[in-house]
Amino acid sequence: MHQVSRSLGLIWPDLFRDRIFITGLILKLFFVLLFIPDIQQEWFVSFMVQTFEQPSIDPWSSYLDLGGSLLSFPYGPIMFLAHFPSTFIGWIIDSSTGLNYFSGLGFRVSLLMADVLILAILLQQYEHRWKGLLIHYWLSPLVIFITYWHGQIDLIPVAILVLSIALLKKKKMLQSGLFFAGAVAAKHSMLIVLPFIAVYLWFKRGIVANVYKFIVFFLFAFLIIEGPLLFSDGFQQMVVNNRESGKIFWLYIPMSDTLKIYIVPLVYSLLLYSAWKLRRMNFDLLLATLGVAFCVVILLTPATPGWFLWISPMLAIHFSKGNAGFTSLGILFNWVFVSYNLIYSSGSDILFIQDFSMPILLSDFFIQPEVKSLLYTLIIALVTLITLKMFRDGVKGSDYYLGKKPIVIGISGGFGVGKTTFSSALAKLFGNEQVLKITEDSYYNWSPSSPMWKTVTPLNPRSSSLSKMIYDLRNMVESGLFKGYVYNAKCKEFKYKTKQRPRQVILLDSAFALYSKQLVEMEDVSFFLDMDDGLLTNNQKVNLRMVDLIEKDIDFKEYIQPQKLESDVAYKLLPVNQEITKIKLANNHVKLQVRIKDGLYCQELLRVLIGVCGLQVNVNQLTNKMDGLEIDIQGDIDVEDVKFASKIMIPELNEFIDDENGFLSGKLGLMQLIALIEIDHALKRRKV
Repeated sequence: MHQVSRSLGLIWPDLFRDRIFITGLILKLFFVLLFIPDIQQEWFVSFMVQTFEQPSIDPWSSYLDLGGSLLSFPYGPIMFLAHFPSTFIGWIIDSSTGLNYFSGLGFRVSLLMADVLILAILLQQYEHRWKGLLIHYWLSPLVIFITYWHGQIDLIPVAILVLSIALLKKKKMLQSGLFFAGAVAAKHSMLIVLPFIAVYLWFKRGIVANVYKFIVFFLFAFLIIEGPLLFSDGFQQMVVNNRESGKIFWLYIPMSDTLKIYIVPLVYSLLLYSAWKLRRMNFDLLLATLGVAFCVVILLTPATPGWFLWISPMLAIHFSKGNAGFTSLGILFNWVFVSYNLIYSSGSDILFIQDFSMPILLSDFFIQPEVKSLLYTLIIALVTLITLKMFRDGVKGSDYYLGKKPIVIGISGGFGVGKTTFSSALAKLFGNEQVLKITEDSYYNWSPSSPMWKTVTPLNPRSSSLSKMIYDLRNMVESGLFKGYVYNAKCKEFKYKTKQRPRQVILLDSAFALYSKQLVEMEDVSFFLDMDDGLLTNNQKVNLRMVDLIEKDIDFKEYIQPQKLESDVAYKLLPVNQEITKIKLANNHVKLQVRIKDGLYCQELLRVLIGVCGLQVNVNQLTNKMDGLEIDIQGDIDVEDVKFASKIMIPELNEFIDDENGFLSGKLGLMQLIALIEIDHALKRRKV
């Protein structure tokens, strides 16, 4: 059974009892206390201390006016605020004691806090990889070296970015947009992420309410934070126009004396287009795509060591999957990277130890340009392999629900059994804007007033053009030429359209959805609906003459009922007491009978229905075991129970449904839940 993601408040106690975490924490505290990175003391801490000593609403301009270096603090106001509390406390201690140690200590403590926050968020999202994440992120030589020895501070924007994306997964648009603004206002390079988040949100429209709020809140918050500083000369020089921003134009193909093709924007655009062509994107794919995007920037520019921190969470996620080959590649990369930068990059002063330096013989060997270039080439080769592996496994080889082919759902059953009600309930879950409905009404051979209906019922295949239905569905699946009912946001109802943009879900609502073998083969999952003769759906309106014909039950038994055996799940509503009739769908006197062909998930489902939802459940093994299991479900269920059950049974699919507003209560809610579980399992078997 799947585990529901816990809150961060519940993660902390387990984290502080974990031996791997404690070991890493002691190691990092050792670095924080005893190692003083050169670049921090020379640039970052110096900038902040100068601001404390001579406060200003524009510390960047003030620092430059006092003769400070342009390289001292090329970061935004959020980076300053993130370091402010602990560094300020350290500065007060230094001022009162005459020392020059505690300001830097406070600065390093803020980095350790960001480090712990990233780990906690990763563990919250991937708790089933607890040990792997502790090893590959918390004990990562890459993170430890860059942050605690070399002294780069990119963990701050990375922590805020990871928090923003985690909130995005929870569909908290306001909070996510605000935190993303904070990440960009800490380091402008985080803007690399924005187009991919926009693609992610575009695929979510209709599922998540007001997806555009993210962009609005981000822009509003960012302008509030940095707007006034954009008019500052010091901020312009140190942050907006810092030397790192020009590196994206470093690699180019000269076309003439004045015309160039810039490689980084070109490759980045191609990657963005690849993400767009996926049609679907979930949390895992978003992170994988961001990892590849960051790697592309690192590969094609003269990246500083701090930039490698951008990919550290994504690398940890992929290494924690347990692939031995990929893990070995990661270990090799970590140690080659650390060895290279230990030789060629600045490091730390060690408290109580003077003049720590590399042995002269080693220094003379590695100072040769050929040796340095060969080692750097090895790093780039390893990063290239990692990028290709992430792209292949994380993007192209992503999970079942990420294929370009839309999800095709067939819904069959007799006349007036609730097919339209059930299909509408599924459409509400997947987001009406993401659904294309194909209904049997569109394929009737005659108009409603035709005299042919006096002799042929809608349950007879002669009444419909099944060949046209098959042709249309095949075109929809293979070529993207869509004809059917699509949701019109203005009218708030489904309208028949042709040549619409591709949809993620196709609902075939027809009495003959399972009649043709060709239709069954194109459907990813199929459902059959039935109802006891004594029950009527709400607001049922049918032609009386038609009812007279249907009551003969000949066509139903000959053409419709056999389709039940073709379905993956068959629902039937029955009165608990056969003497009670004309009961509403959600009434407690109605029980739901479910036949599931593939009962692999039935044990988990039963535990949830009984333990979580408090329902009365009976299981019957059918005579022919190949026909699956039959489950009788009695009792009522509210929306919140259905939501919670879905988070347990289908946590991955929850990203593709409107789990806040899409679920219904009662028997229809149960049918939604079981349908989603079946869809989840069916899509895992699908090969795209």
